[in-house]
Amino acid sequence: MTAKKKENQRQMMTHDAVHRCVCHKRTSLGPLSFHSNVNGRLITLSDGGRRATRDESSFRHGLVFSTRPVKIREKVRLRVEDFTRNWHGSLRVGFANALPEELPSMAVPDLTDSSSQYAAAILHEDTCYPGSEMEFWIDRYARICTRGSDGITYCQKTDLNIHWPIWAMIDIYGQTSEVMLLGSKKKDRIFTYRSCPALKHNKHTDDNNCVYEILKKPISMQDHESDNTGTEAFDSEDCVVCYSEKPNTLLSCGHKCFCTPCAMKIYAMYGTCPLCRQCIQPIQILASGHTSLLSAC
Repeated sequence: MTAKKKENQRQMMTHDAVHRCVCHKRTSLGPLSFHSNVNGRLITLSDGGRRATRDESSFRHGLVFSTRPVKIREKVRLRVEDFTRNWHGSLRVGFANALPEELPSMAVPDLTDSSSQYAAAILHEDTCYPGSEMEFWIDRYARICTRGSDGITYCQKTDLNIHWPIWAMIDIYGQTSEVMLLGSKKKDRIFTYRSCPALKHNKHTDDNNCVYEILKKPISMQDHESDNTGTEAFDSEDCVVCYSEKPNTLLSCGHKCFCTPCAMKIYAMYGTCPLCRQCIQPIQILASGHTSLLSAC
């Protein structure tokens, strides 16, 4: 096995461990968001890694990649959220057989000319206005296929190896300054497979920072004075992560201080209760309609 294949397998195992399915449906493709460690230097991620914004000081340095490899004919859906008239050019979308160690400033031609492991298609400016939606995928002939709001599909031949892992690649270039990842879907003869439902929060655009704050907050011994488990101490009127929703998610360790979106975000990102560090097991729905995240002892 070559070093490149070993590295691709290592990257796949890492992302599988971190980005686990939270809906546990048979037809789930797993969660899909932008990679937090592989993006352009002018990129800012928010909304749980689904919104990518490029600083408008430059038309370059807007590369982002998916957190996991996508499947053949898995259609990645995007929406343009904002643009600027300071620059020309628009989105470039494509795929990569490997995550680059060093990111150039542009996908085309910097990245695509450097190796056959990268390929991208240039979208026309007229199709990339705020509110416009599009989807792109790679087919079994290694072609990049794009479809905009006009419903017309364009295909471009590439030299990508479809038998290797393939990451989605987006270059937020030129006049396009912000995009939203809407998920993905893949159809076969019987089922339509979709990525996990987006974990969207109403009042916080950066859920990752919000969750990180509660995880790094120290837990004092005084918090456990009510009983041995600290259940009563951590029951609160508001979610301790977002401070805006009511806590309705109960862990078997006794902690009920999270709203469902925040609890699912913690489960997807870390897999452990942030208060007692017990492992969280698959989600179950209680008879009352509330979500229960079961912690293993």
